[in-house]
Amino acid sequence: MSYSDLAVAIIATAIFTVAFLALYKYVINPQKVLNIAKSQCPDRWSYNSLTKQCEPQYTTHCTAFDPNATTLQTAAAKCNVAHSCGTSWPGNCP
Repeated sequence: MSYSDLAVAIIATAIFTVAFLALYKYVINPQKVLNIAKSQCPDRWSYNSLTKQCEPQYTTHCTAFDPNATTLQTAAAKCNVAHSCGTSWPGNCP
C-alpha cells in the first residue's frame, strides 16, 4: 500500500465522517424525534394558542406559563414545574 493509497483512504474517511455528522445533525437529529413524543403541556393542562401558554384545567396554586420559556429548556426543569403543580409532564418526567 503506497502513501497515495493511504492518503485517499484518509480523505475518503474524513469526507464520510463529515457527511455522516451533517446527516445526523440535520436529518436524524434525535432531539427533534424525541420532541414529537413529548406533549406541549403537563397532564391536565392545555395549550392556549392565543396566549401561547399552558393553562391549568384544574384548581391549583400554579398560574399559566409559557412552555417555551428560556427557563424551561430542559426536561428536568419541565418536570420540576409539573411536579410542583401536582401533576406530571409526559415525555419529560420519568
